[in-house]
Amino acid sequence: STPLVLSVHTIVSFDFATSVVPGWHTTIMPPYFVAGAIFSGFAMVLTLMLVARHIMNLQDYITLAHVESMNKIMLMTGTMVGIAYLTELFVAWYSGNMYEAYAFANRVSGPYWWAYWSMMFCNLVSPQVFWFRKLRRNIAFTFFMSIIVNIGMWYERFVIIVTSTYRDYLPS
Repeated sequence: STPLVLSVHTIVSFDFATSVVPGWHTTIMPPYFVAGAIFSGFAMVLTLMLVARHIMNLQDYITLAHVESMNKIMLMTGTMVGIAYLTELFVAWYSGNMYEAYAFANRVSGPYWWAYWSMMFCNLVSPQVFWFRKLRRNIAFTFFMSIIVNIGMWYERFVIIVTSTYRDYLPS
């Protein structure tokens, strides 16, 4: 599935990156999309795995060590996605392109600020709790966090699409 994730998400991200829409026209899109795909994929696998573990009584096969390892990967990929978010903001500011800067200022404090900050909390801030071993090994907390990350990744798609297109920047 790795080649599928890499090919699909890089092609889709190139579609965004080659557009003229501020907020999409950035070269960080390919690694951003791939990191996001891995992050959301692990969150969804954790959600389904923990349900299957409980319902099918698979505690002997899906051990606490497996769950802890998945949480470490969630921490790493969540941090990678967070770095991509912050890099995207920096590039918009540093580029000197007033349309790009405005699009990102609008994401942070415009009419859809709540979606942006929900995305940041769910995808960057909340996975940081997995630095603590006790929380990494807590099954109920892990399930809760996987749902939070899935919600955050939905917000990411919302923020990318809606906040970039609700104002028209097209030359036409």
